[in-house]
Amino acid sequence: MGVNLSKNFNVVRVANAAAAGTTVLTGVHVDMQGWDNVVFIYGVGALTAGQVTALKAQNGNAVGDGDQADITGAITPAMADGDSNRLLILEVVRPLGRYVRPVLNRATANAVLDFGIAIQYSGDKLPPAALDATVSQLSAFVGV
Repeated sequence: MGVNLSKNFNVVRVANAAAAGTTVLTGVHVDMQGWDNVVFIYGVGALTAGQVTALKAQNGNAVGDGDQADITGAITPAMADGDSNRLLILEVVRPLGRYVRPVLNRATANAVLDFGIAIQYSGDKLPPAALDATVSQLSAFVGV
């Protein structure tokens, strides 16, 4: 019997593309009610030599994000200058706050952001009623 993976998680686009820069880019939070874990995946473009680019996560319980605070230990190492066109992946397991958001720290020299997505998985919302409005899904199941 085959398993349809897309029925066991939810995908949300949390950040759009951003031109080269050194500003901090705060993504859209995801509501973790009914989900245990989330993985943030950010695609970066060109990185200028000397850049310091890393992805961290924050969480809180206010829907307006007024209480968002860094999650201790939830930060990737800074990217190397030669890491252009690669991915940053950060997983948050059982966050304490209901709302979790990604924050892309860009400092010192330019870094380009291509996209940011969140994948929520494990929990009692399986299968998700519908994917987030930021995602279109076309799928086919072929099995024996």
